[in-house]
Amino acid sequence: MIIANRTQEVLLFNRMVQGSVAKRILLIKAESGFGKTWLLTRFKHTLPEENVLCVDIDIKSAQRGIAYIFDCVPDYLGKKRFPRLNAAMEQYLSSGIEVSDTTIIGKDNQLSVVLSGEDKLALDIRFAKVQEAFFQDLEQIPEKLVFLFDSYQKAPTELANWLSGKFLRQVVKIKKLIVVIAGQEIPEPTVEWMGLHDFCPLEAILELKAWCDYAQNEGLSLNEFQVESAMILSKGQPAATMTALKTLHAMARKRL
Repeated sequence: MIIANRTQEVLLFNRMVQGSVAKRILLIKAESGFGKTWLLTRFKHTLPEENVLCVDIDIKSAQRGIAYIFDCVPDYLGKKRFPRLNAAMEQYLSSGIEVSDTTIIGKDNQLSVVLSGEDKLALDIRFAKVQEAFFQDLEQIPEKLVFLFDSYQKAPTELANWLSGKFLRQVVKIKKLIVVIAGQEIPEPTVEWMGLHDFCPLEAILELKAWCDYAQNEGLSLNEFQVESAMILSKGQPAATMTALKTLHAMARKRL
């Protein structure tokens, strides 16, 4: 399915991946129902099949914080690509608690236990080593990397601060890394990465031709008046307009 009139966002993302524009951070902001998740899915499907690796994370699932990222990314890209992170996690977790599992799988829960029981300064120093190992491993991966984050507004405060701070600062250094963050809220640009980002607010689509093309592509037997009525009644809100068009189509079929 091609949603009506989101081609400019897709083109911008493709240019970022191709390297034809210097910017490598794309922030997408919109209210619910405006097609953020669909657009991220579309981005993923437009990626080349070779020499590009993609990690797509719905932050609604990351309520355990930064540890979820350190667990999820190696799952996507392959744990063998993260020898430094694996070693740093082993060292981090071996101090003060007993670790029965020698792999990184499931250790985000154990990491949360460590986080709650140590002196903060000592903890920060040790956790910085884990972060450094994570970014060093990313740098060693030869393929271009694309990270797609959805539902940023659902991020716990610790994770939101890390993504907008340490993580995006590292994107500046890791030239092969492209990052898209979408949500009803998005990170506030900082001086470290402001020049590397672009911003796409998703708004209502009030172009009749775009919705007529959508209806035709979806096989909806509707005339221009019906399409326009659905668009106006739904105020161009994508999810609501698509639902209205499909409802009109179903009602017309029942009359036959």
